[in-house]
Amino acid sequence: MRIIKRGVGEALTVAGNVSVKVLKVSGDRVRVAIDSPSDKPVYRNEVLEELSAAAREALENSTAAMTDTTLQRL
Repeated sequence: MRIIKRGVGEALTVAGNVSVKVLKVSGDRVRVAIDSPSDKPVYRNEVLEELSAAAREALENSTAAMTDTTLQRL
């Protein structure tokens, strides 16, 4: 993990095509603007964790259903 200090109005660039700019700091909250290619989604970590959990659950359910179907055919 890299730690870079930025102030309000300052930005940093990641991988040459993703820019993150600090818009506002209020207490322990920071508002940022993210400029990235439209084909690269940007998620908050808690949303990404929910999506990953849902995908894992769907895969487990699909695998279980496929196993049940295969066993029924035997």
